[in-house]
Formats: sequence, structure tokens, C-alpha cells
Amino acid sequence: MKKLLTLALTLALSFPVFAQRGPKLEQTITNGDVKMSLNYTSISYGEGKTVAALLSKDGAEMRSMMNERAGNRPPATFTTSVDVKVNDVTLPAGEHKVYFTIGDDLAVNMNFKSGDKVQTVKLDLKTEEGHESKQLLMCLYAGDNGGAGAYLAFGKMSGMVNFVPAGKGEPAKTGK
Repeated sequence: MKKLLTLALTLALSFPVFAQRGPKLEQTITNGDVKMSLNYTSISYGEGKTVAALLSKDGAEMRSMMNERAGNRPPATFTTSVDVKVNDVTLPAGEHKVYFTIGDDLAVNMNFKSGDKVQTVKLDLKTEEGHESKQLLMCLYAGDNGGAGAYLAFGKMSGMVNFVPAGKGEPAKTGK
């Protein structure tokens, strides 16, 4: 009975991650012949409880379920007119579906899917006391070396990821 209750609670808590989709946002940066776009649907986290449960040490079963489903309905699309580097990953020019997973180490990963190929970047998100984003927040901004950056927030965690055109210098590591 206890296992059934745990499974029911897990399903109930993971449902808001996929069901409560909010407004669609479209953002584009153009710098010369380089164009990058980040379009996403904001996702509500059930008053922040879902993110807290996913990022707790006791949330392994819930994380596993979320991670399995995440690639089926990516909340975002990143499009670039040139190859870009994100940390040690090179994304080819084109459209990439973006979704997030959480590892056993509780690190949040940003996954870029193009066709059947998935490339993963581990995000260096920090906890911000006194701040909590109850929706997925992604904000594209002009970056260094003709690139772009994105500010990301999940619950009480936030950070940045940089997209640098390949060959234009090394991107800064993701972080706050």
C-alpha cells in the first residue's frame, strides 16, 4: 500500500511539469550574419513544489520518470545560423529541441536534440536565497564574441549558459 501511495504521489507531482504549460516566448539575437533564436513555452512548477521534490535526494523515482518523458515534449527550441560551442559541446547550425534532465548527482542538464542525436551540457546552477521561479525562465541576451547567452531559472536555482560561434574563442563555462 505504501509503494502504491508513493507511486501515486510521484505521478501527481510530476504531472504539473508537463501539463501546466504557460505562454510561448520567442527571442532572437542577430549580430552580423549570426542569428540565434530561443523559443520556449514556460512551464509552471506547481507552486515550486515539483522542482523541490525533483531536486531532493528522495526524488530519484520521480526524476527517473521525468527524465524518461522530457525528450518527448521539449519545452524549447534553439536555432542557430552557425555552429556554436556550449562548454565542450559543439552544436551544428540548425534547429535543436531543448529539454532538461536531472542526474543522480542532482545536477540539471540541458539537452539539445537534433534528429536522433542528443548532446548534453551540465549546467552550473546556483541556489538563490529569497528568489524562486515558479515557472521555467529562459532569457536570451547578446553575448561575447558575436554569440549569445541564456539566463535560466528553475525553482530556487538559476544560472547562465553561453553560445559562442565556433572558432570565435572559448565560451565561458556555464554558471551564475
